[in-house]
Amino acid sequence: MSAGTSYRLGATRIGGDLLYGSGLRADFTQPDGQVIPNGETTPAYVQINLSISHRFETAPGGPILARMDVINAFDKTIELRDGSGVGVFAPQFGPRRGFFFGVTKEF
Repeated sequence: MSAGTSYRLGATRIGGDLLYGSGLRADFTQPDGQVIPNGETTPAYVQINLSISHRFETAPGGPILARMDVINAFDKTIELRDGSGVGVFAPQFGPRRGFFFGVTKEF
């Protein structure tokens, strides 16, 4: 599930979104050692992403849009798969915190 919003303050836009995952299937090991394939799920997770952009209207040669995005803003370790379950052989993790910058020039 994903939810997001943004707010505009003049030529600046501030935004964010939230990703929620309920957890993928995993093996369940009973107290007697018997394994039930896909009998459990990995823990639920939340990832928060932030963004800010500014449009420079009076730039030489036309408008320029500059932006910065932060993915996984709180650098939470997210285990998507634990390596168990049917057809899963290795754990998989979500992205670490990342900073991304971009510039768009209009002609």
